[in-house]
Amino acid sequence: MKIAILGGGLAGTACAYIFKKHGLEPVIYEAGASLGPGASGNRVGLYNPRFTAEKGPEEEFYSGAFFAALEVFERLEGIAWNPCGALHLVNDEKKAKRFPQTVQNWGWGADAMRMVKAAEASEIAGITIEYDALYLSGSGTVSPRLLCEAYARGVEVHLNHPVENLSDIQADAIVLAGGMGLAHFPEAAHLPLRAVRGQVTYIEHSAETLKLRCTIGYGGYVTPVVEGIHCVGSTFQRWLDHSEIIGQDDLDNIMRLHAHVHAFRGLHTVEGQRAAVRTTAPDHFPVVGALNDMLDGGRKIYVSTAHGSHGILSSLRAAQYLAGLLSDQADYDFSEDLKAKLSPGRFKA
Repeated sequence: MKIAILGGGLAGTACAYIFKKHGLEPVIYEAGASLGPGASGNRVGLYNPRFTAEKGPEEEFYSGAFFAALEVFERLEGIAWNPCGALHLVNDEKKAKRFPQTVQNWGWGADAMRMVKAAEASEIAGITIEYDALYLSGSGTVSPRLLCEAYARGVEVHLNHPVENLSDIQADAIVLAGGMGLAHFPEAAHLPLRAVRGQVTYIEHSAETLKLRCTIGYGGYVTPVVEGIHCVGSTFQRWLDHSEIIGQDDLDNIMRLHAHVHAFRGLHTVEGQRAAVRTTAPDHFPVVGALNDMLDGGRKIYVSTAHGSHGILSSLRAAQYLAGLLSDQADYDFSEDLKAKLSPGRFKA
């Protein structure tokens, strides 16, 4: 069964990887000159679930995505995977309430997720941390760009191949796995997708910050040294839809880092930056499943989009869900509540 995948970012290449393992024949069509042309092309990406206080569809989705990613990353080579752990600082009252509830209700176990005091957080990080934190031992970093390339190994890929009309595609089914570009297609134009611009900043390291052993989240984030630099991010601008560099964004990223991780105070030298546009939905949850529209001949159209800032995890879990729909294999367990939560039909009046 030939599946045409429109989009060569994380959403599209994850589909190709999972579909191929299910005996399907994925073909990627990417309008750009390389895989991961947008936010999926960042040098460094953090993989963390989107935290909720309670169990439910969101917890089910992101828990499943997290552990699925760990299994996949262990098998892939050349993706710059570093499962260094992540500290999410308790730097406001909402987190002080939500994070302990997350630990209790998600039930991962203390080895995978637990609350730590500032002293233990400092031992984990290798530098002084002045906040209590939520600690995820299996979180870390990966290169989204290299991950896209790894997902697409052995898959037919057409670069510089924009698709103007879905009826021009020869395939048994089509998966729309792009971002805001989905609005170009009448079949998906009704989806209320929203653009969110993000800029990451690459900064110098010092002898002290070179000791950092895990990622730190505080509303922004900072990574351990990767290829000689720390990655600091990210802006979250719902009112912008371009990827041009903004100098003030670098300053904002650095100042937020200084305010929460004092070991970085005094570091101001910017070694580079990258901006891209993410795609989200009004309810901040991915849109995954079958669209109602069918092309001539009864070919079904599917969608995987709105992965926002958690795309490294959510794109993989979305691909697993779509693989089950396309191959009629019940390899992955999704509750009816989660299926409804993911459904593109949830936006209908």
